[in-house]
Amino acid sequence: MQIYSSTDIGLQRKLNEDYYDNYVTDDFALMVVADGMGGHNAGEIASELAVKSFIYFFKENLDKFDNYQDLIKECISYSNGIIYDESHNNEDLLNMGTTIVVALVKGNSLYIANVGDSRAYFLNEYGFRQLSKDHSLVNDLLLSGTITEEEARNYVQKNVITKSLGAEEKVEPEMLAIDIEKNDMVLLCTDGLNGMLEDFEIQEILKKDLTLEEKVNELIDLSLDRGGFDNITISLLEIEEESKQ
Repeated sequence: MQIYSSTDIGLQRKLNEDYYDNYVTDDFALMVVADGMGGHNAGEIASELAVKSFIYFFKENLDKFDNYQDLIKECISYSNGIIYDESHNNEDLLNMGTTIVVALVKGNSLYIANVGDSRAYFLNEYGFRQLSKDHSLVNDLLLSGTITEEEARNYVQKNVITKSLGAEEKVEPEMLAIDIEKNDMVLLCTDGLNGMLEDFEIQEILKKDLTLEEKVNELIDLSLDRGGFDNITISLLEIEEESKQ
């Protein structure tokens, strides 16, 4: 497996409230991306807390779970509790929260989980698709048929999310598991990317004959060219060979 990750503050923000980290061993690869929100620097703190606490709990409890989806769910619950407690015990961090999106590749399986609107995409020989489900007002309206896809692209409250880490004592993530094969790619990103680019544009760049670093940098550069209205974070993984079971 190959992984490359990068983050950019964008052209409009004074702080980068995105955070990411990867945990890779000979047996698996874990990618975690978060996009924080809150006053002052609270969003920056929330996203870092989410990623670090998730990976900490994952490492500490890896041998205690037979089911990886259950482990990921417990990691998210642990991170949510950390952020919820911090936001209620520190006045400066009141109402802070963050999205989170996670990808775990173990053997020939890919596990995805998310809370909020940070996304997981998947590219294989059959096409390109979003695996995560946006917890956002615009997506709720789209699914209910209240607005069309065209209206969704230009919706005024496009950045309003309906679920985040830290907002409530308990949180229920979206979960998905699929098979993964050689040459498949997984991309995690904050909305600084998909808010600027259409899915087909992301797909076109991923399919180019470039290194992972070059693909990620091209995606960031194009997002900046479009205005760079938000922080941009991307983690990209490619399966180079058949995974070990």
